[in-house]
Amino acid sequence: MDAMPLNTSNTPRLPGLAWVGLVLSCLLLAGCSDDKSAKDAKFLPIPEKKTAAPNDDEAVSRKVESVLNEGSQSKEGQEEAPRASKAHPPNSGKEPMVMLDKKKMPLGEVVHHSDKLDYYECKGIVAPWFLELLVAEMNYFNEIAELHFVDPKTCIVTAGTEKSLTPGRISIQLYENSRQFERCIRNEECPIFRTVNLVPNHNALYRSYFLSDISRKLIQHQCVTDTGKWHRDQTCYTVE
Repeated sequence: MDAMPLNTSNTPRLPGLAWVGLVLSCLLLAGCSDDKSAKDAKFLPIPEKKTAAPNDDEAVSRKVESVLNEGSQSKEGQEEAPRASKAHPPNSGKEPMVMLDKKKMPLGEVVHHSDKLDYYECKGIVAPWFLELLVAEMNYFNEIAELHFVDPKTCIVTAGTEKSLTPGRISIQLYENSRQFERCIRNEECPIFRTVNLVPNHNALYRSYFLSDISRKLIQHQCVTDTGKWHRDQTCYTVE
């Protein structure tokens, strides 16, 4: 760094050696002063404690678990997704979650068929309490992803055929309204898609959520265990 110019009009000039001597004297005096204060000090200064930053994943997981288990009573949930946190879905009910036959296929009539999927109406297959839980969880993820909420009335159950990559896989698709429902099912045009894959894991059934929006190039995976634990940005197929 260049030295700042002195005001030479009022400041007398010192000979070179005198100036150097003055600088050295100041440095020596400063050193002596520091040594003296260090010797006179009875205690060393206590270092400030640094507060560790909370783990982001754990903090967010806590928020979602609070919503899924406590609903509107959760302060964390209201901060993360205030609209969706108003839901307080049940975690269990008298009816089985999904009605399946002996072949573990949906117990109902096929309403639509494609090479890879068979489609069934949710009514009569998905228990009302379980559908309420799925909609609440999906809408929580919708709000975080800034997607519109889904309507429980526009719900379909799918089962993978022998030609699909996952034969026999049971999924539940949710839509915003009947128009979006028809467009996706009948015309196979799904610019916004939301589904829940039911994944058996350690004698329990995990809920693997998939959300996508083609216009925003958005793809999200979320996994919720049978106890309500959320594994962010993961499918339930990779969760131990």
